[in-house]
Amino acid sequence: MKGKFKRTPRYYDGTGVTSRQLKDLIPYVLRKVQGAYGTRSEQVLAAWPEIIGERLAKMSCAYSFYDGVLKVRVKNSTLLSLLQQHDKSRILSQLRRRFPGVEIKTILFRIG
Repeated sequence: MKGKFKRTPRYYDGTGVTSRQLKDLIPYVLRKVQGAYGTRSEQVLAAWPEIIGERLAKMSCAYSFYDGVLKVRVKNSTLLSLLQQHDKSRILSQLRRRFPGVEIKTILFRIG
C-alpha cells in the first residue's frame, strides 16, 4: 500500500478526495490474506506422512517448519543416515512441487 496510497499532506486544505474506493483495496487485502494463509507451517507438517510414505512416516515425525527449514525427528541413526544421504533431495523436490509458493531451504534430521 505504500506506493499507491499516500497519507494526507500536512497542509491539506480539504478540497481533494481522501477516501479510497473498495475496488482498489480488495486486491491488496486478498493478496495479504493469501500470503498469510498460503505459507502456513501446519500445511507443510501435515503433508510429511504423504511425502515420505506410510512405512517411513511411522519412524519419523516432522515437528517444526520455520524460516524455510523443516525439522524432522527420526527413530534411529540408520534411518537418519538413509534419509540424509539418499532421500533428502527427493523429499525437498517433492515438497517444493507441492508448495510452490513456500520457500523450503533445507531439511534437518534429528534422532529423537
